[in-house]
Amino acid sequence: MRYVLKRVRRLVVVIFAVTLFTFLLVNVLPGDVAYDIAGQDASEEEVQAIRADLGLDRPVMVRYVEWLGDFVQGDWGRSFRTDEPVVEAILSRFPVSLELMLVAQVFALILAVPFGILAAYRAGRTADRTIATAGFMSLSIPSFMAAILLILIVSLNLGWLPTSEYEPLSEGLWANLRAFILPALAIAMAEWVILMRVLRADMIGVLQQDYISLARAKGLPVWHVILRHALKPASFSMITVLGLQIGNLVGGSIIIESIFALPGVGRLLINAIYARDFIVVQGVVVFIAFAYVLVNFIVDLLYAVLDPRIRTERADG
Repeated sequence: MRYVLKRVRRLVVVIFAVTLFTFLLVNVLPGDVAYDIAGQDASEEEVQAIRADLGLDRPVMVRYVEWLGDFVQGDWGRSFRTDEPVVEAILSRFPVSLELMLVAQVFALILAVPFGILAAYRAGRTADRTIATAGFMSLSIPSFMAAILLILIVSLNLGWLPTSEYEPLSEGLWANLRAFILPALAIAMAEWVILMRVLRADMIGVLQQDYISLARAKGLPVWHVILRHALKPASFSMITVLGLQIGNLVGGSIIIESIFALPGVGRLLINAIYARDFIVVQGVVVFIAFAYVLVNFIVDLLYAVLDPRIRTERADG
């Protein structure tokens, strides 16, 4: 409990710093939202009335304190363009982004874990070099370029999967998942390489430990030694990287969502930027930052679950 409370205190401090930085950053952007809302033909009186109605004529810190009070109570403001509450706009689109993240990470793990284990077990040999070469080739392709290539080959030439036919889960599991396969693969093509290299490096070190040699001396099968004795201690760094990747994907899937026309948080942010709807932009940025910090907080707790010595040492520290 002491360990968890200590991490929660740090989480609160980080979230406060993120909200302050985001609010200040959005409010120093060039341009005047009041002019954009009023239009080019509006008079100066109309513009000033809009500024007063939005509170833009007050000091930034005063507006931040008021916004923070509303933020804590769940009121993140309303869109200038649609009058939709920002919280509802984000939460209605977040399931799409979350599903894209999860499917992408599943694909990345499916590739990273077996290839990482094989590369570590055959370190320095042909299999290891082949996997490394394939990994670096995959990593060198940006996700948006991978998305375009997948659309060209899988969708247009072969006709196997659609490019932009999102269906909610209520329409059926396959109808829903088929729209996520290509965008998830485009993201996973870079993500799996990082996970694989981290797992390989840690697995090589673990396989040289004395207890692994003892397990082999007992005549245990190789797969049993690797999966039951070596994989868990070798996965600590991979879990950390996995948490960082999930946090990055909350905001990093913006381009992919736009390419495949997925109605997620990324497209909401893009549309808000084009419309200069800074209340929505501010809410989405804070949400992405909050999700990133929360994921890393969960990863930190997973360390304590996997190794009780960690929570004891950190709680005492």
